[in-house]
Amino acid sequence: MKKRGSEVGRIDHQLILQVQTETNYWKEVLTRVVAVVKSLSSRGLAMRGHDDKFGSTHSGNFVMSLELIAEFDPFLKNHISKFGNKGKGTTSYLSFTVFEQFIEIMGEKVKKTIVNEIKNAKYFSIIVDSTPDISHTDQLAFIFRYVSNNGEPVERFLKFLANSGHKSKDLADAVFMVLEENEIDINNCRGQSYDNASNMSGVYSGLQARIKEACLHAVYVPCAAHSLNLVGECAADCCIYANEFFNFLQNIYSFFSASTYRWEVLDHCLSKPENVTVKRLSDTRWAARYEACLSLSRNWNEILKVLNIFIDNPTENSKTKCECKGLLKKMNSLEMGILVSVWNDILERFNIISKKLQNVHIDLTIVITLYKSLINYIMDLRNSFSYYEKLVMEKTGIIEYKFSRTKKRKIPFDESSQGDIKLEGKNLFKINTFFIILDSLHTELRKRLDSYEKINTSFGFLFNITELSVLEVRQKSGELQKQYSQDLDISFMNECIHFRAYLKDLPESISTKSVLDLCKIMKDDNLLDIYPYVNIALRMFLCVPASNTSAERSFSTLKRVKSYLRSSMNDDRLNSLAILNIESQLTTALNYYEIIEDFARSKALRKILI
Repeated sequence: MKKRGSEVGRIDHQLILQVQTETNYWKEVLTRVVAVVKSLSSRGLAMRGHDDKFGSTHSGNFVMSLELIAEFDPFLKNHISKFGNKGKGTTSYLSFTVFEQFIEIMGEKVKKTIVNEIKNAKYFSIIVDSTPDISHTDQLAFIFRYVSNNGEPVERFLKFLANSGHKSKDLADAVFMVLEENEIDINNCRGQSYDNASNMSGVYSGLQARIKEACLHAVYVPCAAHSLNLVGECAADCCIYANEFFNFLQNIYSFFSASTYRWEVLDHCLSKPENVTVKRLSDTRWAARYEACLSLSRNWNEILKVLNIFIDNPTENSKTKCECKGLLKKMNSLEMGILVSVWNDILERFNIISKKLQNVHIDLTIVITLYKSLINYIMDLRNSFSYYEKLVMEKTGIIEYKFSRTKKRKIPFDESSQGDIKLEGKNLFKINTFFIILDSLHTELRKRLDSYEKINTSFGFLFNITELSVLEVRQKSGELQKQYSQDLDISFMNECIHFRAYLKDLPESISTKSVLDLCKIMKDDNLLDIYPYVNIALRMFLCVPASNTSAERSFSTLKRVKSYLRSSMNDDRLNSLAILNIESQLTTALNYYEIIEDFARSKALRKILI
């Protein structure tokens, strides 16, 4: 029977051999096609061009990539020469319909991988944000944050949802729909992070309140990076001089960028290594404000020189000279010089902290530490007015403040002007501008720090557990166990006391101040079986997001994928291309042959593939 069952000596031996040869041939073709589709989609590049014909100079990236590979691959070169431009009715697996099917298959496989990782991690948090695309369709981005098997937090993009609405009820329905269609349990949600818009962050009827109704443990965390931007905005609007300063920064850029001749003259004068190009402001990116302030600070003397060149040039029109004189008048004031130096230092620190807050691996303890450091930094600057005054006087040569005539107060018949305080010059600027800006920054930072400390109260004892007494550890761990009674067993308190004793015996060189440090110790020392509930508590805290910048990053991909030339793209194709590009690490890890097998099973094609 074995002999009869073997292929050797069978009556259809030649037919089986022909089928295997045919199968191997088309698998080789599809392997190259999948490799091209995977590379292009993982980088967010367009597939199609003006036409899809081989040999055309107007073909897209897909055909161009196959032609490039064919120059060094005789097999593909022979296949293209036979089937390249045959048209409909001939199987070639080189048409746009085939790579569209592969995009759909790969997008679905990446999505399933992410959903499975979320389910395996159990605890997760959601990040939601929306933006209009090129076709003026509102796209709602869904990001999930969870802890991977290696103990590190990851934030994965799942999909864009079109026209979900801006009301909190519509947004909540969209979130519940996405969770339900992917069979993700809302009861395992441990955190949510959005921007500070009222429809998202509203305590009573916002999205975060509606999610909390479904899952009490879904802690809302305002985006730390967005909150820092709001702190800067409040300080920029707190007084007249602060508003004038940022308007002046924009006016400097607008003046030079309005003419290529002006820009050329300025560029010629910026010859020193420390000089940088003038930058414009941005309403959303405070990093752009730092760059604009830095350019003015470093190019101060060069900008003065260029403005004087335009004023002294007899061929310049009167409008240009008038603009130059207005800008020059602003720069020839001691107040403006001090504001440039102060804001340059403040925005430098804010820019660095903002970039740190956008890191996926950051947690609430680090956010609190960074906010406290900024508060202390602002308080130190408050006592540094004399330093900035001396610095600007030496830099500009201006030693007098602008004289401002004080308006006389109308004194009622029953009052006297004897106790009135008149502020002039230095004291007027110091009290009504310098102190107001710094006090506004301090107040806003403190207000937002209090909200993060309140969220961190439950889990905070884990990060200074060695500094607490056994009684304090027992009390705080007991409160946390009651709060999460379905996740943490009653033995959690005993585990925490034991874990405290273990950490106290570690060398001082090993840090135990952050949740990532503790997770690393648990994994490296193989302690997961010894402290299972401590591990659960750490994973729940680590999956809570500190910012929603991953959603903001997905908007950059949205603008690349759905561009002006691809504005009619449907939602399914947009989601497939977006997830392949945003999660490019998972895309490149896809197996060629699994994709080909899925392709063969999903479509009843003319050629035999399996």
